[in-house]
Amino acid sequence: MKSGSYAIAPVNAPIRPPEFHQVITLGNGPCHYRFTGPERGSVLLMIHGATVPGWEFDRLAPLLHRAGIRTLIPDLYGHGFSARPRVRYDYDLFTRQMIELLQALSIEQPVDVFGHSMGAAVGACLASRHPQAIDRLVLAAPLVNFTGIMTSARLMALPALGELLMPIYIKPMLIRRRRKRYRNIEDGRWVGMFINQLKIPGFGYMMLSLLRCGTLGDQSARYIELNRQPSDLMVLRGDEDSIMPRYQFERLQDLLPRAKYVEIAGAPHAFVITDPEKLAPHIIDFLTPAQAL
Repeated sequence: MKSGSYAIAPVNAPIRPPEFHQVITLGNGPCHYRFTGPERGSVLLMIHGATVPGWEFDRLAPLLHRAGIRTLIPDLYGHGFSARPRVRYDYDLFTRQMIELLQALSIEQPVDVFGHSMGAAVGACLASRHPQAIDRLVLAAPLVNFTGIMTSARLMALPALGELLMPIYIKPMLIRRRRKRYRNIEDGRWVGMFINQLKIPGFGYMMLSLLRCGTLGDQSARYIELNRQPSDLMVLRGDEDSIMPRYQFERLQDLLPRAKYVEIAGAPHAFVITDPEKLAPHIIDFLTPAQAL
């Protein structure tokens, strides 16, 4: 595995400010990541959800750094500036990517994990398959069953139809949703960052694979498996989350009775971007209880 660091030129330079990026070549290609925060801090692996890469934590991570937490934020394959291999985009792929990344960076001590949406299911899979590598686990707006609430997702999974709909329906729909969610945050630059990502070849293939492999389907079994693991668990949900509706939140409480559950008032599914100030205290209290203010 090879590693290196460089400044990545964005697709549209004015949209994304210059910053220092890192890349390491893993089993399925280059993995783009950022490892930042206090060097002596405990490591928090932050795993993003479907469609939005690691920059979704750009507003949350600095708040965690101030509390002494060091964040490792990769782009999952198919997202951001990581590789877009022509493979199945399933939990085997993403779990292997995360373990390979930890090994390549010589991180031997167990890490804490914060997973958002699909990233929460990846985190659950990590904790179940590699319990020795994971300490505490925060599931933020965890994916329970996205295709179960979205009829259009089931249609897009159909052969040929998905390929037809990707450029004329799926991508425009994703852009509309991100404009609605992000347009009032930091002059709307997050919208431009998302549009840039869609221009990198391979995004459409990844999206269709997520749907066709069941990656966005019912993940109940993954959460049930966590009951066999020793990791401390916390589940966060915004009370205005339409992607993880209340009935799914209540279902998760039945599946994972030992977890700590917190609802964030006035927060939507994208609360890692929209409401980082509301999230951070709960994460800090959970991960650093002895130091919590």
